[in-house]
Amino acid sequence: MKKKISPRISLVIIAAIFLLPLLLAWFMYNGTIQCKPAATRNFGQLVEPPLPLQWQDVTMVPVSGSTPPDAAEAFKNHWVILFPVPDTCLDSCLQEVSALRQIHLASGRHQARIKIALLLPQAGAPNLESVLRDTYSRFELIFDPSGSLRSTLQQAAGPQDAVYLIDPPGNIMMTYKGGADTNNIKQDLTRLLTWSKLDE
Repeated sequence: MKKKISPRISLVIIAAIFLLPLLLAWFMYNGTIQCKPAATRNFGQLVEPPLPLQWQDVTMVPVSGSTPPDAAEAFKNHWVILFPVPDTCLDSCLQEVSALRQIHLASGRHQARIKIALLLPQAGAPNLESVLRDTYSRFELIFDPSGSLRSTLQQAAGPQDAVYLIDPPGNIMMTYKGGADTNNIKQDLTRLLTWSKLDE
């Protein structure tokens, strides 16, 4: 003959079924229980916590004959792929720049949500500016006269060459080693564009 479970024990079991998930969620939320996946689907290196950029310290290179736009306004509500151009931009550098152009071209209906910014090594390099404009007219060419932008970039990736993915609020959220496969950047960006509402 089976022994019946008392109503009190049944009530405790039912309460535990409802309360345990809530307790577990609370402990995970406040950090008591660490539940971080060993691997993520992204190809880039996450910057944790994301580092905010000060776009107002950046100077944009205007298209010939036009007034320089305000960087904070130009990049507001856009996903930005930022590439610091080395002092000498030779074949490998130009190949990487061309690959970044392809990311923008391949983004289809999302093109208006993305900007490709090239940080020039110094002001007054008309030959380099001309080459980059000829490569893709929709590149945003920028200078960092105060050095604050480069300082923040180094905090995110260290001294290594890198490509940076910046979210619409202006935070560096992901970095890619220089020379990385730009298809990886494209795949990460495609997922972000699909699921994110930050730029709406």
